Amino acid sequence: MMSPEQSFQVAGVDGCKAGWFVAIASVTMKNRTDTSCEFNLKNVFIASIFTDVLSETTDCKLVCVDIPIGLSDGNRPRECDVAAREILRGPRASSVFPAPIRPCLSAKDYETASKISFEYTRKKLNRQTFALMKKIHEVDDLMTPELQSRVREIHPEVLFWALNHEQPMQHKKSRVVGREERIRILSPIFPNVREIVAKARKPKEVAPDDILDALVAAWTAGQAVMGKAETLPQNPELDSKGLKMEILYPVNFVTEQGSHLQISCQPVQ
Repeated sequence: MMSPEQSFQVAGVDGCKAGWFVAIASVTMKNRTDTSCEFNLKNVFIASIFTDVLSETTDCKLVCVDIPIGLSDGNRPRECDVAAREILRGPRASSVFPAPIRPCLSAKDYETASKISFEYTRKKLNRQTFALMKKIHEVDDLMTPELQSRVREIHPEVLFWALNHEQPMQHKKSRVVGREERIRILSPIFPNVREIVAKARKPKEVAPDDILDALVAAWTAGQAVMGKAETLPQNPELDSKGLKMEILYPVNFVTEQGSHLQISCQPVQ
């Protein structure tokens, strides 16, 4: 149990055209018995490489990032990806791209990567997965079991599913109607979410959905530090590097009255 007025920092990270979009927040628990807390967005920035993300978040107790951590070496898909698609169902299930097997990371082009994937799994590599390959490789090179205690994988659509009373979002996040849907979900946590998006978006560097994904990841990191998170699957497998193949998501943030945990957030400076 956390002590009265104990504060800590967390971060949410999402890949963007310019590299990585990072949202850092501070969380303050009021006391041992109060279920509410103050969740204050402290800073948002772009990091060109993941090494910079790590160096700029050393004060954070937890960093949640939308990128596969822990990769299969064989012909079995990651259980966390399968579980995420199962709970999202319907159209949003397709947002969970199958993570590449680690041997694919050495490929320089899609054709080679897809050939390697087929040799191991009898399935060609998803083109959307290949588009993320550089970032996946970048993170995999840095990740260790020790670092994974502070840097955890999330999937934004799973987080929005959890926040939306375990119902998937109805629309794609890239569409205006999908963006509005996610803003509505985030508004009780970030009352000024529209202002945050308006200030941080940069057409050639950061898209609005990158910002929304990083914000929901930061909030989830705060929940996880307070012990209000679980993983898909509950007992994740380890890959050949000793990394857990899991997706973190928030739980137990509903009060006895049935309303969401009330969090006050200060406007971004």
